[in-house]
Amino acid sequence: MGAVPVKHRDSETLWGWTDIARFSRTLLASRLGRRGPFFLSHLITGRCNCQCPTCIWRDNEADELATSVIERLYRGARAAGFVLNAIWGGEPLLRQDLGRLCRSSRENGMMTTVITNGFLLPDRAHEIGQEVHSIIVSLDYPDSTGHDSFRGMPGLFARAVEGIEALKRMNSPEKIVINCLLHRGNENMMGQMADLARSLGVSLWVCPAKEGILRETGETNREVLASRESEQQAARELLGLKKKGHAINNSRTYLQRYLLNMTPYVCRAPFVSVTVTPEGNVTNCFNCDSPYGNVRASPFDEIMKNWDRRQAADMTKGCWKCNNPDVVDTSYVWELRPEPSWNLLRAFLPG
Repeated sequence: MGAVPVKHRDSETLWGWTDIARFSRTLLASRLGRRGPFFLSHLITGRCNCQCPTCIWRDNEADELATSVIERLYRGARAAGFVLNAIWGGEPLLRQDLGRLCRSSRENGMMTTVITNGFLLPDRAHEIGQEVHSIIVSLDYPDSTGHDSFRGMPGLFARAVEGIEALKRMNSPEKIVINCLLHRGNENMMGQMADLARSLGVSLWVCPAKEGILRETGETNREVLASRESEQQAARELLGLKKKGHAINNSRTYLQRYLLNMTPYVCRAPFVSVTVTPEGNVTNCFNCDSPYGNVRASPFDEIMKNWDRRQAADMTKGCWKCNNPDVVDTSYVWELRPEPSWNLLRAFLPG
């Protein structure tokens, strides 16, 4: 039997210059107070096939939204002017309808990212690869021994790498990222992780594990967090790797100013993004107990009319406790700081 021809992505799925211009205009409008958030962070499921000791989301038995409700959510996001959508969980590939939902997100004008542990990626790459702008695969160790043990899933490392290689053969999506969760067990492995990313032809994003408490059990993850000294050493190493040309997606500003020196920043994340939980609540980290609304009951664009810019400013005043580069770099980009902004665009530029 001959080789099956690979269908290359439609140009609509690329983050092209038109998309970049649209993102820039939307960001500027938010910065000038002319609009609210424009980035949807969608926890599509709370289920996961791993048992990572750092995870503060596991054991979440939420009543997940039906396919039709999520499609309506994405139509509402388009009506509300959202331009970005990150689909995660839990493990999003546990949802059998993920390919359909990624297509819905794309067709509603959002530059779409899927974040996955990669175990099911070899089997499902063809469903989602041509529908998204980027895929982020979580890999915490440069080998199977450490990674599979840490995440409690035998064969996970090999499957994740196989999935990345399948996407590379498809040339879909063009942007593939390894997300490395920095913790006590891998704090001295940043060079090895950068070498792994380079060998696979992808970029690397490093995110320090965040302290948290499991909602269901009250268990804390504090014992597995990297020490402050280890975070500083990782920052130095990553800055050196960026200087040598490794594709590290963290901005120099984040690595130098925050992770190394812990210079306070002002959280701007609520001005940029809102989260939709597996059960449909529209929220952010400041109002988890009193969400803006639920997409089962109301259209998303109608719910977003309840977003209050002054309230967001009051809630974020003086807050800089998140160590996640998603939050820190997002805050820098919203403030239009040149290096983080250019670093973000360069990470997702076409070609």
